[in-house]
Amino acid sequence: MSLTALLDTDLPLIQAPMAGSQNHRLAAAVCQAGGLGSIPCAMLTPAALRQELQALRALTKGPFNLNFFSHVPPAPDAAREATWREALAPYYDELGLDPAAIAGGPGRLPFNEEAAALVEEFRPAVVSFHFGLPEEALLQRVRRSGAKILSSATTLN
Repeated sequence: MSLTALLDTDLPLIQAPMAGSQNHRLAAAVCQAGGLGSIPCAMLTPAALRQELQALRALTKGPFNLNFFSHVPPAPDAAREATWREALAPYYDELGLDPAAIAGGPGRLPFNEEAAALVEEFRPAVVSFHFGLPEEALLQRVRRSGAKILSSATTLN
């Protein structure tokens, strides 16, 4: 089976989901050009992802990919956070930024129940994962939605 047949696209092109540097507009443009547009989801809250999906659907009816991270978030470490905030304090001052306004903690969300519910609701053609796969129950929900599942290999182990 060819990639275009597998993805139901005109071109054998999967747009890289670039967390933090793109949104639905790039994904829609790729879909409209005949490729598989991708929305990077790891840095989006469920509400923000819903908005991106609604905006994407308003721009294209083409197949698209939702990309999620599937990792174990690091445990909060107040001492480590205080250390990096202290190291960056001169830059905050130089730029007139309030360090208290910058959220701490993990900025990338792993695939979870809320994400699975959005997959079920919006039914993307493809759901892809970085850093492994989610737990089997969540993966089954993606399968039942009809999405094809892709995953990137970041290690030989």
